Amino acid sequence: MKKLDEAVVKLLAGGRDTSLPQERLRLGFIGGWVSIAGNAVLALLKFVIGLTTGSASMLANAVHTASDIVTSAVVMIGFKISSKGPDQKHPHGHGRVEYLVGLIVAAALIGVGFGIIGDAYRRLAGGTTMEPSLLAVIVAAGSVLVKELMYRFAGNLGRLIESEALIADAWHHRSDAFTSLLVLAAVGGSYCGAGWIDPVSAFVVAGFIIYTGFEIARQAYDKLIGTAPSGELLSSMEQEALAVAGVLDVHDLEVHDYGVHKSVTMHIRVAGDVTFTQAHELTHLVQERLEEKFNCRVTVHPDPE
Repeated sequence: MKKLDEAVVKLLAGGRDTSLPQERLRLGFIGGWVSIAGNAVLALLKFVIGLTTGSASMLANAVHTASDIVTSAVVMIGFKISSKGPDQKHPHGHGRVEYLVGLIVAAALIGVGFGIIGDAYRRLAGGTTMEPSLLAVIVAAGSVLVKELMYRFAGNLGRLIESEALIADAWHHRSDAFTSLLVLAAVGGSYCGAGWIDPVSAFVVAGFIIYTGFEIARQAYDKLIGTAPSGELLSSMEQEALAVAGVLDVHDLEVHDYGVHKSVTMHIRVAGDVTFTQAHELTHLVQERLEEKFNCRVTVHPDPE
């Protein structure tokens, strides 16, 4: 199943350069529309079944699924804005808008979670139980499968184009798949006369939603304020620079992540007897090599040995 998901994503990419802003926008919109269409159908089914059977957990899950539609729309708006190039006020482009989108998605999840807790408490205190329904069992089981597939699709697409917003949306799908499992247990328990499982499951659903929201917010916050690049990325960039004949050493390497692209500065050590023109040519070769491989903007300073 995992290989099939990855194959579908690669097929959508069509072998094109997914680091280009227009390609990221195209694939991001595909992910957004798939999410909106799938969630619209699922949310409608869950609302109808939840109202018919009086299931608190099913209604909570319906609200969660409906919130996915809103967050997916926000993700698409974020993609549109982040694809804009640099301007006078924003010399590094608008790529970090995706991290702001991640915060919006997180806030939506946390708000939905607390709303569900309030409704579940009222139902539990009032002794409200749901009516057994085979259709509710089928819808809950189908939702688990569909949401898991949507999670894998959005996750693979997000990793392919390196989009934090799309990956956050994928985790929104995964949280909905998990909560659908709890709903399945709740509607199954109604057949056994254990109606209390329904509102209790709604509490657990809400807790998981809130936790997911805070995790997404933490990751987006880290990206906004700037995190250190991985040692693997730094090592790879150093090796690429050292592969240029005449570069003796690399130091003071810094990488700044702006979402759509990275800004890189580094110093290279060259032989003390090279001319100014030769040193300039070396820096140009290093810049071209790194920019081609890592889709970044590179500034190289030569230091004589």
